[in-house]
Amino acid sequence: MKKLVVIGFILLTVSLCFAQEYWERSVQEAILADPSVSYDLNRPIESINVTQPELAPEMEFSSGRQTVKIPFAYPFGNLTVAANLPLQRITVTSNDKSKSAIGIGDAAVSGAYKSYLPEGFNGWSLDYAGDLTIKLPTGDKDKTVKIDGIAYSTAMGSGSWDFTAAGNALLTKADREIMADVKYRLNGKDEDKVKYGNLLSLKGRYGFLQFEPKFDGYLGLQAVIIGDGKSDDTDLESSMFLLDFVPELHYITGLGIFRVGFTMPLITSSETKFTREYSVRFGYSRKY
Repeated sequence: MKKLVVIGFILLTVSLCFAQEYWERSVQEAILADPSVSYDLNRPIESINVTQPELAPEMEFSSGRQTVKIPFAYPFGNLTVAANLPLQRITVTSNDKSKSAIGIGDAAVSGAYKSYLPEGFNGWSLDYAGDLTIKLPTGDKDKTVKIDGIAYSTAMGSGSWDFTAAGNALLTKADREIMADVKYRLNGKDEDKVKYGNLLSLKGRYGFLQFEPKFDGYLGLQAVIIGDGKSDDTDLESSMFLLDFVPELHYITGLGIFRVGFTMPLITSSETKFTREYSVRFGYSRKY
């Protein structure tokens, strides 16, 4: 009898450890499934570049998720307001069977203030901006699909109100551009009292402007640090460090700017083991 009790205790302990690791990995994957994490933390448009009303739809593709973002920005002098509404298609594959769900993601609204340094900086012109973005829980976080009678999550949003504070600086000189961007996202709790870990993003970009007639090219690196979250009063070990390579190519026409870029994961450091996907982006910007 004692042996059975000991064996049962060991099995229970092991199963709890696996369950905790699976839960933590699920939390991390839910964070990474947010398209704002891998590329841009919910800021609708880079406000530092907005000089007149601008619409900039963008499509982002990975193997399990396709996202269409529809951001719009409107400047009032040095103040710019913007909004973004994403549409998503999420695909789950199990036992060679696939099923997809389509829905609205988490919308975002932002306000930004920008200015410039009149005398420039060692021959470079310097613009800088700061903004605050609010992410609204418009996406259905409980959305699922069933494969062989088993329900799989296809959450369209985090279910929480999140706030992102950002600041960036833009240096330009002739046909060169350097941009530095810092963002911090404070995540709220969803209706189940789950709070994902807060995020810090550091991004640097170097631009070759007009390196060919009508073409601009950009090389960028983005690092994201994600902290631990909470479920009720229990800590969730969801901390991660991510480093991505995010180049872009812009083609300038009289009708607007066509953009193509991709996100290539370079580093994924976390307690649990999983891989991240490459993603490709296609976008278009039109000023009015």
